[in-house]
Amino acid sequence: MTTRGASKKLRQRTITSLLVLPLLACFLAPASLARKAGQQAVPREKKAIGDDVPLQIWRDVSVTPWAALLCIHGLSLHATSYKAFGKAMAHLGVPTYAIDVRGFGSWQNTQETTELDFEQAFSDIKNSLIAIRRSNPGLPVVLVGESMGGAIALQAAAANPDLVDGLICSVPSRKNSGQNTTNLKAALGLIYNPNGQVTVGDNVIKRATKKTDLAEEWENDPMTRKRFTPKELLQFRNLMNVSRIKAETITKMPVLFLQGGSDKLIKPTGTVELFSHLKTSDKDLVMVGSAEHLILEQGQFDDKQIIKDDVISLLTNWIDKHVANADNEVAAEPGKAMEVNADLTRQARGHYKMAEGSMLLNDPEVARDHLLTVLRIARGTALAQKADQMLLTLPEHMIAPPVNSDKHGNAQLVSINAAKANDKPTMLVFCAPWIESCKTILADIHEALGSDEDKVNVVYIDADKEENQDLVKEYGVKPLPEVLYLSRFNEVLLYTLGDPEVSVTRSRIKQLLATDAKLAREAAEKKGVPTKTSP
Repeated sequence: MTTRGASKKLRQRTITSLLVLPLLACFLAPASLARKAGQQAVPREKKAIGDDVPLQIWRDVSVTPWAALLCIHGLSLHATSYKAFGKAMAHLGVPTYAIDVRGFGSWQNTQETTELDFEQAFSDIKNSLIAIRRSNPGLPVVLVGESMGGAIALQAAAANPDLVDGLICSVPSRKNSGQNTTNLKAALGLIYNPNGQVTVGDNVIKRATKKTDLAEEWENDPMTRKRFTPKELLQFRNLMNVSRIKAETITKMPVLFLQGGSDKLIKPTGTVELFSHLKTSDKDLVMVGSAEHLILEQGQFDDKQIIKDDVISLLTNWIDKHVANADNEVAAEPGKAMEVNADLTRQARGHYKMAEGSMLLNDPEVARDHLLTVLRIARGTALAQKADQMLLTLPEHMIAPPVNSDKHGNAQLVSINAAKANDKPTMLVFCAPWIESCKTILADIHEALGSDEDKVNVVYIDADKEENQDLVKEYGVKPLPEVLYLSRFNEVLLYTLGDPEVSVTRSRIKQLLATDAKLAREAAEKKGVPTKTSP
């Protein structure tokens, strides 16, 4: 840097300091000083929409829950920014909640609550945590926040250690590029137009992402807030500055920090510095490779996003290891049911570890038995998902169902539309609601059937339901999803394991129809019934 450039930068910092510091003193002065100046300190009434905190909820009732999340959004954003993330976590058995911070999102629709109010926001978070615990007794609750929300989540967790079992903060640091410019805008605004609006959202979006479609979605979102008063900007700056002090009070809680490897808004050094102030020994800092500033919010979990599966896997595994199955007791009302579930969870983890050991010892048969036990006692959990995936890595002959087996009569027990009442071949689709691919498998089968859709019975079987357990055992179903292809005579002819491509399913269907037609001709010939031949 040249001497002239350094001098210019020094002058800018000096001007900023001279303007900001006295003005901060004015706005942060005690109420007693205001009264001495002849002013009356009038407490502002806090009002909530519908007497409740605006709350977004994503919950999959078909999946057994094993943890819950409360999410806090970043500057300019709102609770619905977590929509895609919340849906992804809910499908894995993690009910996800998100609130609007005062002054953002739906709060902007009421005149009394359009201004930022972080003090009341912390009260909203505490009340939400209490309500979530009441709705999910026995489940560990993790507080999640990104950017400004990361700082708020950190400070809320520090203030409510009895209500929070784990903390996930994505880029909670205040060290960002353009910070001096924002400070200068706020200081000048306090002098010349204290009640005016300063636009900062456009610059935030520009630095936060280089993806044109994401930037347009963010800018055009009617709930996005991009303009703030100078007083609000200084309030935001003060909030971010407190995080380091609050981090030092977190001594036991498990904490996960995330930082995008391609973040052009928040400097990684700021996240690392804040991370170093955490006093807890159970803490992790993960750099998310190609991620920009946003990792969890605003369209980051669409199917086209590459980092989606990696981040979801990272978070569920971290929660499973550090929170849901940690050695410390969950801060919730214990109860007998909770004790039983905890015991089963420990057993499932033990069987999973035994399976891993058996794999290392090159004993896949023992590994298979342990993994099947995990699936049986821990359905719907992240651990069961890992067990199911490990099963699919075993030799196929060990996990494949028996073929050419006659199941006369038994298939009718699970036939939704009396599939066995006709002379069509049947596809038995064994799935579970907590497996992501099971949510699209019927659509894939429909596509694969095409014009043959009226020629095949399709029966969906929930392998989690008690009434289907005998059938699961009878057909030797192991990893899920699993599709069995039965002739009209209930013989298992073919199968697929896992999540096959549509082209594979289409090929199996063609094979099924051809083989079934051949078996039908052979059966008719044995009975002396003439078969149709081409003219």
